[in-house]
Amino acid sequence: MSNETIATASETETSAQVTPLLVALAYGWTPPAFEIGPIRELTYNGIDFSELVQHLSIDGDRLTVVLGGAGFHNRMREIAPFPFDAQLAGTLANGSVLHGDMVLRAFRGAGLSFEMGEWTIVRGTAPRFWVGEVEGLRKLRFGGNLSVERVPVDDSLRLGRKCHFLLSGGHTYYLIQTLREGAWHLVVETDDGIPNRQLLDRDFLLLQFVLGHELHVRSLTGLSADQEVVAAINGIGAKRSASPRPTPPVPIDRNNDSYVDASWAPVLFEKVIAAWRARPQVESAYLMAFSSYLDSMTLYVDADYLRLQVALEAFAYWLLTFANGGERTVVKDKAAWKKWVKDNGSAIRALASEGFEESLFNKVTNVYRLASGRVVPSAFLDQGLTLSEELASEVELRDVVVHQGAMSSPEAGEHDDLRRVAMVRTLLVALIAKSVDYGGAINGWEIGSAGYPKEPDASWWIVREKDSQRARCSFFAERAAPR
Repeated sequence: MSNETIATASETETSAQVTPLLVALAYGWTPPAFEIGPIRELTYNGIDFSELVQHLSIDGDRLTVVLGGAGFHNRMREIAPFPFDAQLAGTLANGSVLHGDMVLRAFRGAGLSFEMGEWTIVRGTAPRFWVGEVEGLRKLRFGGNLSVERVPVDDSLRLGRKCHFLLSGGHTYYLIQTLREGAWHLVVETDDGIPNRQLLDRDFLLLQFVLGHELHVRSLTGLSADQEVVAAINGIGAKRSASPRPTPPVPIDRNNDSYVDASWAPVLFEKVIAAWRARPQVESAYLMAFSSYLDSMTLYVDADYLRLQVALEAFAYWLLTFANGGERTVVKDKAAWKKWVKDNGSAIRALASEGFEESLFNKVTNVYRLASGRVVPSAFLDQGLTLSEELASEVELRDVVVHQGAMSSPEAGEHDDLRRVAMVRTLLVALIAKSVDYGGAINGWEIGSAGYPKEPDASWWIVREKDSQRARCSFFAERAAPR
């Protein structure tokens, strides 16, 4: 599914290959777990342990192997000390091929138990569709870009409620909300094969960011064309905090006035993917920003504020660096400046207090760098946005939390602190959005009468018409309902 399709279509039907699966999931069907069954052969670090396997199971996102029995201790001497970076390989009795990497934990007792963090089990040809249950996403009634329905044969009426999502990145992703309260499934559509792990992890982090939710998929089940379970791989995402507080960067589900009838999250997702494809060297800066955003959704406001302030300045620094083809400086020629300082080193050191000669010399040497207090405002100016006096003042307060670990004195009050966190969060979202040419709606720092974030004032953040039109593009998957 191409980004161009999303851009031009007002309503597009999903492919005949994926539609039955989407409808089945939306109406309560869940793929059965992959059954491992008897083991034909198993090796670790190239050593055959087939006769010593006592247990092999999928436990959440891990593949657990238990070895023991007669001859165990003699065989273990061949790999002592236990190598945590070796590979697991094997074949099941049904012909499935197993691979595993990255041992997370190992337990030694009468036998040996160890857990693989990355693993795949595939019977025959790797399938095109992979399904996993999503943890951490609440029920949404509106704000998606995909409707999934069973339509009666004698009734052409379609409700068209768009409470699911279709997003296109390294793979095509479908987020399907089921009839069970708060239950979601992720469908990953590949170009026939096992999902690319690097692309999958990258896109899933972006997915969590645009939805503003910490998400976790324990494992993905591979399905054949007739929805038979033929494969399984470890999942994606991880729980970051004990009590994550969902904080979408864009309006989803509803605002203070009504339900949201536009789907902003897929548009932002699409824009970031396009930026990555055009400038792959910036990917790491965005991943840092997304990860920091998700880490700031806790109930500890001082820590949230610190993470957001650091992420905002770091992201601004990298934007300026990429735009400038190198580090932004306050001197015309960095090399000439360093040479001048070196040539005048004796005079500079002579002006220092006793014991601070090198400290003064190093400070003068590094004066060429843009002051930290100017990094964020400069990045916003580069993106065509100016900071209001209130926003600029908030950015300047980053020194307090960086050096003291607290936002302000206890007398300031929690309400004010929450608003300040929201201000810096909005600044990070705005800078990300501008840098990828996203001109859609974003959530601001003021809270409306119904308890939802307001959008920033139109004098500062303008929603473009072409992005509004794109946010109203949608997809539908429908099948005839059983009589």
